Amino acid sequence: MSAKTLYTPNKNNAIEAQSLKIIFNEKNENRLELIDDFSYKFTKNKIYFICGDSGAGKTTLVSHFNGILKSRHGNIWIEDFLIDEKKRKIRKYKLLRKKIGMVFQFPEYQLFKSTIEKDIIFGPIALGINKKQALINAKKYINLVGLDESFLPRSPFDLSGGQKRRVAIAGILAIEPDILVLDEPTAGLDPHGEREMIDIIKQYKNTGKTVIIISHVMDHVLEIADEMIILGNKKILVAGKPYDVFTNNEILTKTTLNKPKIINTIETLVEKDKRFNKLFDIQPRTVEQLANAINSIITQKKYAK
Repeated sequence: MSAKTLYTPNKNNAIEAQSLKIIFNEKNENRLELIDDFSYKFTKNKIYFICGDSGAGKTTLVSHFNGILKSRHGNIWIEDFLIDEKKRKIRKYKLLRKKIGMVFQFPEYQLFKSTIEKDIIFGPIALGINKKQALINAKKYINLVGLDESFLPRSPFDLSGGQKRRVAIAGILAIEPDILVLDEPTAGLDPHGEREMIDIIKQYKNTGKTVIIISHVMDHVLEIADEMIILGNKKILVAGKPYDVFTNNEILTKTTLNKPKIINTIETLVEKDKRFNKLFDIQPRTVEQLANAINSIITQKKYAK
């Protein structure tokens, strides 16, 4: 009896990984076990961050989610699509790629068509979306990433680095995957570009989609993550809501990850005045929210006198 008949995935989950092991060169002396046992359920319509030290297997892990890599140990459900450990190859991979879109680090290097429009519609058409709908999607998603339709006839090679990245992401969004995976999406961007990228991610989630992000920028994790996962020692070290993870000093000492600046600021304030412990209950995610929360506590302290 196959795994498909034994188990039916929860319809509320975007991805379910069951006992996934990632092993390279399994049958020779260069054997490398990168992930020993990864089991996790990604609920739909949330933003997840996967974090960890360099070499923890973050990019390799998400490459198994859309079939770029495949393990013989453990099953992965992408909604109702099974990547079966018992099968050597993934059948109907186009269906899988329409469910989960992946944007690699520095995706702008993948642009190659003569116009932005041709670049955006290339992926959707390759996956079976008709040209008319692909052109409609190109107009829709060039706007979503902060550009406009006047860019479509232009050459992608005349754009700035940040604009190229937005065009590359628009090409993945135009496939309209239910799940979007981004590998270090803000790498190499200036602060303005980082802010635009964060806004794009939040907008895509607001359309009812699930987003999984690999990042080393803990400030971004605190700001927009619904849940985060830290990988280390071939497994999940911890998973949960950002404030729960970032205040778990025992776990954080096992990695080189830095706490977000907001968390560090709160801890410094608490050392000076225990009243600021309330900030851990308020859980501000942005500098503006932190400033408002601090002002509220100070105001309450004045009135208490």
